[in-house]
Amino acid sequence: MSRSILHLATRGPGRFEFLREASRIILPFACCDVLELRVDNGSPVGRYRWSASQRPAESFSFDLQNAEEAPAKTRHTPERAGADANEFVAWLDNVVEVVASGDVGGVSRCVTAHGSFWTPNATADLAFKEAPRLSGDESGAPVQSLAIIPFEMNAESPGVLVLMAVRKHAFTSQNIEFYESLAQTLGLAIDDRRAQHALRERVKELMCLYSIAQILETPDITVLDAIQRIVELIPSAWQFPDSIAARISLDDIVCSHGDMDSVVHLQEAPIRIDGRRRGTVDVGYVEEHPEFVEGAFLPEEQHLVRAIAREVAQFAQRRAAIEEKLRLAEQVRQADRLATIGQLAAGVAHEINEPLGAILGFAQLAKKASGVPESTEQDLEKIVGAALHARTIVRKLMLFARQSPPSKSFVHLNAIVHEGLTLLKPRLSESRVDVARDLDPADPVVFADAVQLHQLVVNLCVNGLQSMSKGGRLTVRTRGSGPWGELEVQDQGGGIAPEIADRIFEPFFTTKSPEQGTGLGLSVVHGIVLSHGGTIDYESKAESGTRFCVRLPTSPPEDGHVE
Repeated sequence: MSRSILHLATRGPGRFEFLREASRIILPFACCDVLELRVDNGSPVGRYRWSASQRPAESFSFDLQNAEEAPAKTRHTPERAGADANEFVAWLDNVVEVVASGDVGGVSRCVTAHGSFWTPNATADLAFKEAPRLSGDESGAPVQSLAIIPFEMNAESPGVLVLMAVRKHAFTSQNIEFYESLAQTLGLAIDDRRAQHALRERVKELMCLYSIAQILETPDITVLDAIQRIVELIPSAWQFPDSIAARISLDDIVCSHGDMDSVVHLQEAPIRIDGRRRGTVDVGYVEEHPEFVEGAFLPEEQHLVRAIAREVAQFAQRRAAIEEKLRLAEQVRQADRLATIGQLAAGVAHEINEPLGAILGFAQLAKKASGVPESTEQDLEKIVGAALHARTIVRKLMLFARQSPPSKSFVHLNAIVHEGLTLLKPRLSESRVDVARDLDPADPVVFADAVQLHQLVVNLCVNGLQSMSKGGRLTVRTRGSGPWGELEVQDQGGGIAPEIADRIFEPFFTTKSPEQGTGLGLSVVHGIVLSHGGTIDYESKAESGTRFCVRLPTSPPEDGHVE
């Protein structure tokens, strides 16, 4: 029997499972009807009491008792048990306390050298008028044999084994020594079970953290996939995985496993990145368990949920840094491409500017000559118009390549917006585009070239209205933001497709028909912004439109140089 109990402990089951199976081993072997264990578990909660009965039917119960609420250790000697059977339960509690304290020496022949109390005939030995009852009332079976045996799990955790039987002489001077040995074995098994169970739980938690680390080190894994795999892994690390539901939320990502709406015990840990709460890790039980008398979660599980939150936060932070690095690298590549194109554009502009001037000049002289037929005059007019159009493109190319230095001064941003929208009013009306002006009442002032800034506003607005073929709303905003003046132009068009997002500022790149544009509008805007030491960003969603944000300095450079 001792071997069976020790073997049961090495499996590391939960406390309830161990006590239940150990009771089923001891009760039939000892021919007892009731078994009680009073154990001081060495925890802040105090002590617990386990009861098991096989008469009249199998039953088990567990009571948790705070150390401060324990009954006083009254000196209640076995010979003075009382005269009323209803006093048996209170009397038994007192005797258990006396036995557990080890202060029972010399009280009667029913106390062994090891401090155990036993009686083969409770009616006679305890001076009851009639045999005490198991339940403490007349409905219970009479207790004829009783043994109270102290044991130690370890130096800090004493315990007491109580055995009761309805037959007389269940305990003798010969077998009480065996039960004392059994009680010591049971104490070792309880302590070993606790250590084995704790070890198994720690292994589960470490395996969980190791698996999470492997998930987060997977090359090219997305944040969504990583969180989904982690949340599916979480239940395996808790005491009762079949009853666990888990959820991880990070910004707009929410992944869950199990029914979180049915959770009855919940623990959570915040996910903080750069000191800001960005989400939570939630773990909970969806049903009650008998083991929850000391709390649903182990202290180590509280640490584990916080560790998972830290791992997710660090992963998200690393992924954001990688994405930012890639974005900056792409910006550098884009800037290099634009610089190369700009050099090419400047060279082309210089090369064709002179012949264009000659074509335009001679065409205009030819128009002034006498006797020019009407048909020839019309052809010359077309040549002049084409040359003027080509010269406009050359100027835009030179502006993109920053070959035409801006003439900067302090400019009121709201005034530039009003001028640009006034110029575009007929075209906006024709395109069924409404304009919403959200201009800063403080009227931000920027240090810029008024002509180029006017062109910037017009080009961004034209780009927006061309994207809204069926009409819509164009919103123009201005804001003052410290050393910057901000201009936003937002449309309700089809958005910018991801596959062309890195090319929108390239000259001559356009998704529009040749009649709608040359592909220089945004490239010119980009050139103007860079020449002013500003920045331009955009946000775009499919079928929801695009928002461009331009930031321009409100003061000259620190070196005081004004171009």
